[in-house]
Amino acid sequence: MPEATVTLTNTDTNVSQSTTTSGVGYYSFPVVQVGNYSLKVQKTGFQTAASELRLDVGQRGRLDVSLKAGGGTEIVTVQGDQVLLETQQAAPGSVIENAIIRDVPLSARNWDDLLVQVAGVQADRYTEQGGGTASGRTGGMNVHGVRSLANNFVLDGVDDNSISENVQELTTQSVRPSVDAIQEFRVSTDPYSAENGRAGGAMVSVTTKSGSNQFHGVAYEFLRNKIFDANDFFLNRAGKARPAHVQNQFGANLGGPVLKSKMFFFFNYEGTRNRLGTTRLANVPTPNERIGDFSSAAGVANNIKGGYAALVDRVGNCMGKGVAFPNNQIPARCLDPVAVKILGLVPGPNTTPASGALDISNFIRVPKIEDDANSYIGRVDYNLSSANNMYVRYTANRRSRYVPGVFGGILMAPVLRLLADSR
Repeated sequence: MPEATVTLTNTDTNVSQSTTTSGVGYYSFPVVQVGNYSLKVQKTGFQTAASELRLDVGQRGRLDVSLKAGGGTEIVTVQGDQVLLETQQAAPGSVIENAIIRDVPLSARNWDDLLVQVAGVQADRYTEQGGGTASGRTGGMNVHGVRSLANNFVLDGVDDNSISENVQELTTQSVRPSVDAIQEFRVSTDPYSAENGRAGGAMVSVTTKSGSNQFHGVAYEFLRNKIFDANDFFLNRAGKARPAHVQNQFGANLGGPVLKSKMFFFFNYEGTRNRLGTTRLANVPTPNERIGDFSSAAGVANNIKGGYAALVDRVGNCMGKGVAFPNNQIPARCLDPVAVKILGLVPGPNTTPASGALDISNFIRVPKIEDDANSYIGRVDYNLSSANNMYVRYTANRRSRYVPGVFGGILMAPVLRLLADSR
């Protein structure tokens, strides 16, 4: 139907776009935000056709409309959302809608945990026992066996990939929006169109929320503590108490109109405070090893199979180069004084090896990982005209993380001072 007027209206913001069909009846709206829409087609001598539809992120949909002869004041409305045909692209994948993002319980409220709902996706997450937190490295996933660093992240149509090669900033994305700031996201698992061919993995396209003609907001806090936590297997075996795990996540957002049907704003803040007790297990020197005694008797006393290896002065500054130490014992004059002082700072074993154990002198410590993060997103959308829209978005993510070692500050600071003094 040539020369028909087609109007697309966002039902949340009342912002409209209009176009005219071509000589063969085609129409196109090349840039449309995610959301719910009403589509109206009008032509003189025909009844006006109206349909309700929804557009998802990254979608190229097609909706064919039939016009019936009749008066121009008559309106034929198709009830219910229309299913748009995907005839413009063949990329397999899935859209994770806002209702799922908002309502599904998520560990540490990481929205990328939802990626596993897509066929062919295997999530990648550090474990708490390994020293990370539940919100450790995020955004890591393998799609159809491709490395996680080969994925392509897009935020509101803009490249959102970390430039790091070893992901020291703990995420493969430059900007990680909060769950409550995301409208929806799409995972395309390849092949996808040429303009998105940055990498060989999946493409994750995320769109943030914007304001509407009504004010909407939310405030929340999520709390986790150790009341319902089980103790760690290794701590149980060592007779240690259950470590603390306290996690607070809190925030708020607000969106609404600046100018009705013209300009809209949205702001979101989320803070995370995580205190996670984690197990640190190490072998510390036995009393005989601290004084350089690696004799056969010491090996028997420590239940070491085959005893200690034979020690030889390989440097030659004590016994002579290549000369074995008598009785496999290092004389006190041969011990480095700085090394002796450092060994004096190393704690002794605080667990007893099981009967028949090898040369294990265990030291267990349960320090706390401290992880603080703050996320800010502000967005303003402005409808310039029926053919032009613009938006400005500000994002900021700040995170500080302390992951202690086996001895933490008990040993490291004095060791550094000793080494500095020795120089």
